[in-house]
Amino acid sequence: MRRPIEELLEDETITEMLPDGEASLLLGWLISLAEEEGELDSETIGHLKLLGRKVARISSLWGVPVSELVDLVETAWEEPGDPSGSEPEPVRA
Repeated sequence: MRRPIEELLEDETITEMLPDGEASLLLGWLISLAEEEGELDSETIGHLKLLGRKVARISSLWGVPVSELVDLVETAWEEPGDPSGSEPEPVRA
């Protein structure tokens, strides 16, 4: 079985709509996610590929830099009360 990193790098459909710099950033992020997970099954690899394709599509269609989309996804994944994220300001009347 191929390593997850090889599967991500060999799947050109993930980055086909992006310029080289953006494609490199996206693949680097997906690879770091794969490395964080450790042992990956084919379903998880498929989800990473799909995530990559969706980020690439939004970036190319709407002109949003990949780095901004990655930041948005990571912010959405933060656990509530996670000290690495900033606490929202309380609503004041």
